[in-house]
Amino acid sequence: MYPAKHFQASEENISHYHDIIESNPLATLLFSHKSEIDVSHIPCHFSIKTASTNTQQLERSTLTAHVSNHHPLAEVLQHSSTVALQLVFHGEDAYISPRDISKQHSHAQSVPTWNYAKVHVSGIAHEIKESDDKYQYMAASTAYFERRLSKNNMNHPWSIEEAPATAIQKMLNAITIFSITITHLEGRFKLSQNKSKAVKKDIAEQLTIRGDEELGQLMLKL
Repeated sequence: MYPAKHFQASEENISHYHDIIESNPLATLLFSHKSEIDVSHIPCHFSIKTASTNTQQLERSTLTAHVSNHHPLAEVLQHSSTVALQLVFHGEDAYISPRDISKQHSHAQSVPTWNYAKVHVSGIAHEIKESDDKYQYMAASTAYFERRLSKNNMNHPWSIEEAPATAIQKMLNAITIFSITITHLEGRFKLSQNKSKAVKKDIAEQLTIRGDEELGQLMLKL
């Protein structure tokens, strides 16, 4: 079995899956096209629904994304109502050296390895075709990413309403927008789960020292 069972995160950790998707929205997209596997990279996020006048919530059973009309997926969606695809969301990863283990635990990790946190999504894509729906998607998507950005640099979020109407229409005419109904969600977390708590603690501490604190904290949680 690959990956080994202890590296396959369980449904109990689904909140961590969601965190990785939200924190790492640039996904690797894979789907079958003309007898080949097409691979590309697209930003996407959980679908956004308005909870009240001033608040929004994420619908975590559906993702939304867009690609250029020149993208192979856009071509397939023009001729098929649904397309099966897969997405890989890339969480933190880091090289693990035997030096990361204290001497008293060195017997438990005598060779290098690599730790990582990834989420694999299988889903069915459906094109969003109506002009009003496409505009609402782009407005919600822009607001979502702008809010995330403003948390870090304190700038006032940019709004799609600031752009000239002709520019927005040109953009909407040039892209294919689609929703992805999630059919399967799988975590691939290789975080030294086959090691003792003491060894995991050693590695997590060294990761934090090196600046990979997020990965180190995740190791201690799982």
